[in-house]
Amino acid sequence: MKEVTAMAAQSAGFAAEFEEFADEMVSSGRYASVREVLDAAKEALLEPDDLDLEYVRKAVAEGRASGTYKGDIFAELRAKHNLPPRN
Repeated sequence: MKEVTAMAAQSAGFAAEFEEFADEMVSSGRYASVREVLDAAKEALLEPDDLDLEYVRKAVAEGRASGTYKGDIFAELRAKHNLPPRN
């Protein structure tokens, strides 16, 4: 029973936190309603991660083309996060 009560309290805390966040988004004018905030959140969660990766690749390509960054950012990130080198 303690577990259920703790989960309910945690859910209530999350709900209040999300409600505050959604209200801020509406107040800022970014969204017209809390429903729009929920829809945007749902869409973002369901969107394939590949789209984010493609955005990063495009940004890196633009950065390289600008001449302001020299090097391999992906190699640096792989090394930083202890990932194997790309073949």
